[in-house]
Amino acid sequence: MKNLSIEEAYKLLEEAPRKNKELWIKHSVNVAIVSERLAEQLNLDSKKAYVFGLIHDIGRRQKEHVGLRHILEGYKFLVDLGYEEESRGCLTHTFYDRSLVIPNLTKENTNLTRSEIDFISKYINKNGFNLYDKILQIADNMGSASGINTIERRRTESMLRYGMTDVSEKNLRGIFKIQNEIENKLGYCIYRLFPEVSDNISKTLIKDVISLK
Repeated sequence: MKNLSIEEAYKLLEEAPRKNKELWIKHSVNVAIVSERLAEQLNLDSKKAYVFGLIHDIGRRQKEHVGLRHILEGYKFLVDLGYEEESRGCLTHTFYDRSLVIPNLTKENTNLTRSEIDFISKYINKNGFNLYDKILQIADNMGSASGINTIERRRTESMLRYGMTDVSEKNLRGIFKIQNEIENKLGYCIYRLFPEVSDNISKTLIKDVISLK
């Protein structure tokens, strides 16, 4: 099994045939930063976590809005390149509990077929979520294109951008449960590791985070 280096991961981002890559890459880099810092404090391989953060959304490499299909596209893309360990995070970063997989996959506009939904569901139920997966879930909910934010602000931005569904509350409770688990392992609030959070909130007005109508 070969491993994806940081340099190779950046190359995949830069070579992506996506029209507007700037915001996508900024988000990916900020997710990588959060992943690396959390992994280091949890005595995991921080460079591996950084790579996972960089390529977690590689399934969006061709289009900005592809629904939940991007998790499967990213998984298949990396598997085809021989990066099986890295492909895992493409599927796991979206779900915070096994019970949330089907509710998320069967909501409107997922752009997935029934057989694809079955594959993802079986994969998650078989493999579950390891600590790297949970770090990536936290990081994806903190790293935005504008910087590193609180989970609350990032989730609100996402829900207002993509809409709120009957599983939105369950997802919110799910990510808070993961946050609580990580903080119990650390022994302190995760935001202690990220002074960028207060800096970003101070310089970013709410109109820059959400579309006000």
